[in-house]
Amino acid sequence: MKNIKYLGTLLLLAMAWACSNDNEIVKPESVQPVSDGITFTATFGVKNGTSRALSDPGDGTLKASWQQGEEIAIVFGGDKYTATVTEVDADGSATVTATLPAGTPNNQPVIYIYPASAADGNGLRGDVLSSQDGTLATLSSTLDIATANGTLVVDGNKAQPNGTVTFENQFAICKLQFKDESDQAINDIKKVTITDLSTTEVITVTTPSAQPAVYVAMKPSNNSMKFLVTRSNGDAYEKTSNAHMQAGMFYQPTFTTTFAASAIPLTFEAINSGTISFANRVSGSVYYSIDGGERVEIAASSTGTTPTLTAGQKVCFYGDNSTYYAETVSSPFTFSGNCYIYGNIMSLISSTSFVDLTILTGNNGRHFAYLFRYCTRLKNHPTKKLVLPATTLQQLCYNYMFANCSGLTEAPDLPATTIPYGCYWGMFDGCNNLTKAPDLPATAPGRWSYRDMFKNCSRLNSVKCLATDLSVSNCTETWLNGVPSTGTFTKKAGVTWPTGASGIPDGWTVVEE
Repeated sequence: MKNIKYLGTLLLLAMAWACSNDNEIVKPESVQPVSDGITFTATFGVKNGTSRALSDPGDGTLKASWQQGEEIAIVFGGDKYTATVTEVDADGSATVTATLPAGTPNNQPVIYIYPASAADGNGLRGDVLSSQDGTLATLSSTLDIATANGTLVVDGNKAQPNGTVTFENQFAICKLQFKDESDQAINDIKKVTITDLSTTEVITVTTPSAQPAVYVAMKPSNNSMKFLVTRSNGDAYEKTSNAHMQAGMFYQPTFTTTFAASAIPLTFEAINSGTISFANRVSGSVYYSIDGGERVEIAASSTGTTPTLTAGQKVCFYGDNSTYYAETVSSPFTFSGNCYIYGNIMSLISSTSFVDLTILTGNNGRHFAYLFRYCTRLKNHPTKKLVLPATTLQQLCYNYMFANCSGLTEAPDLPATTIPYGCYWGMFDGCNNLTKAPDLPATAPGRWSYRDMFKNCSRLNSVKCLATDLSVSNCTETWLNGVPSTGTFTKKAGVTWPTGASGIPDGWTVVEE
């Protein structure tokens, strides 16, 4: 029996993730039994690469050994045939056998693929990395993939490899760990989404239970990668890093992340015990979930009250509505206790794809109008932001959205550069603890788009508006009425503004850029 060595190339070393762990990173098909076929037999030597029996002793290495019952695919002629490890000797070598079809010619080119589940009749399956569970056991059984090209020596009804078979690992193996902004380890990872920013390829890792590290097989790459980590409580954190990964290498980076507000739904976190009542005034259902638990439906045109929340508990809101307009002049939310607000407002529009949603549609407009009006118990979280990511707006969206929210000290960013009629009309009217306006990058605001926007913001002392065309009538009508007598206004150089409550307040310092 010919001794065929398994020459896997995974270097079992504790490789640094390039120069810095923080900033650099580098279906099985059914096989029909073949009667009266050719018996393939080979002995594979002690593994230098990885296998189903991977273990992580914590010393920067991965240990590997053959296991009886493991399967290797032999692919040729549009089909795959399975060779099984039938015996593992004391020295660590393995005997493998398979039945090939009668008539297989001598010197038949073949592809060997380990494990067999990663192969189809054309070779290595293209979807093997798309969904992973982050455990070492699953990775070692299905994703520790190595391939080799070779030919068969066929003699009568027997076959064996022609010469030494050299397997090469196809992917890097990564043990990923994460810290939050406070440098505390994230020990309850439920999901990691990894996006190659150059190719847009995505790997999704959904763990069977909350865990402190995930094991992932990844393609060799020198591209930038974005990691989005979701915790068991629903919070999400992100990190973008440059990859320097080679096939067959074992990497163990630890990333320090930042809170990803856009990746979590609209969230309220109780500062003290209380209830949150919500009147659903749109045609579609809205759902809430407490601390990442089961979603509860609030049917259209009904009022739903969450159970009492204790301090620190969180409730998230989701919906699938082309628009969300309260249709009254008061908020559909009512709070009996103080609470923080953060997350992505677009979760009321799409419960599943809000993370990347930046377009508001619908000719009637009024998206989120009056949504939090008179919610005086709303507060800004110290580190987690409320996100209004839309860059394509509709008329009267955000109309009086936060009016009289006296507990807010910071406004969400407003990234849109085109502002239709009435978009920000009265948006922060009466927010008397707001000290700084969000930057306003639109060059040509529409008719009444900024009307009453910061009216009666009695502590506001900083505004930056880069509009270059103020020709639309009443676009800034009384927008700074009732603000302090002194402050700083930043405008585009060379642009002439009116003065007073409908322009730049008298007594304010003007800065150009």
